[in-house]
Amino acid sequence: MITSTQSLPLCCTPDAFKLLSRQVPVLDSTDGLLHGALAVSMHQMEGVKPERVDGMLQKYADAIRSRVRGDQPQALLAHLHEYLFEEEGFKGNAEDYYNTINSYLPAVLHTKRGLPITLSLIYKIVAERLGLKSWGVALPGHFLAAVEVEGKPMLVDAFNGGRIVTEEEAHGRMQEMFGEEMEWTDEMIRPASNRVWLTRMLQNLLNLFGTGGHYADVAAVLEMEMLLWPEQDRLKRDLALVLARLGLSQPAAVWLDQYLKGNPEDPQKDDLEQLRAVLGT
Repeated sequence: MITSTQSLPLCCTPDAFKLLSRQVPVLDSTDGLLHGALAVSMHQMEGVKPERVDGMLQKYADAIRSRVRGDQPQALLAHLHEYLFEEEGFKGNAEDYYNTINSYLPAVLHTKRGLPITLSLIYKIVAERLGLKSWGVALPGHFLAAVEVEGKPMLVDAFNGGRIVTEEEAHGRMQEMFGEEMEWTDEMIRPASNRVWLTRMLQNLLNLFGTGGHYADVAAVLEMEMLLWPEQDRLKRDLALVLARLGLSQPAAVWLDQYLKGNPEDPQKDDLEQLRAVLGT
């Protein structure tokens, strides 16, 4: 009988699932975020070496620091941008935006191309290792990095070569994407939690795998998301539905039982109970 995530993974690569599960207790730390992102990449990438990735990020930070005498934030920031975006050439993969490889940190470090969220992660980690305060900004439709400059946040678009973005520009971009009614609030540039950061990475993959009909990968992503949000019952339902589509009737039935037991008022209860009957015991 499947009773918890202890019975997982069914579809996720075991090493990826194990590494992510180890990050949950330390998820508020930058190391937890980094290794969580590496766990996400390990679902499809073989031979990922966390220590190698960590060493590469540290090499970037050391190279930048060697160019600056003292701890002047403005000088560190200038060299950070010059090094990452001009010398190393990190930028968004606009030509192949919907390739899942853009979500995998080791691949992005190799190709220097990625999504806003993975490029922002590289920026944040290197900035922090230089002693700068940096965080992620989970704006709808476009993830940004932020760094504190003289006590104020400066928004950085790592996808567009480290371009500095004003709040007005960020708001305007949101309105272009979602309509003029999209309002701006100060909450939008508050630091995204590491849990939200990783969830957004997983949601990107969920959309790509779902659109492509790669249901085993959809199930794998849902399994990882369940580690981050163990109290979210909807994930049990979603996993059950995908497992049923994959023909994994027994685990699908168990997860669906758990969901229905905790959510007897679900508007789709009748349909779900019909599916449960089809799945058998």
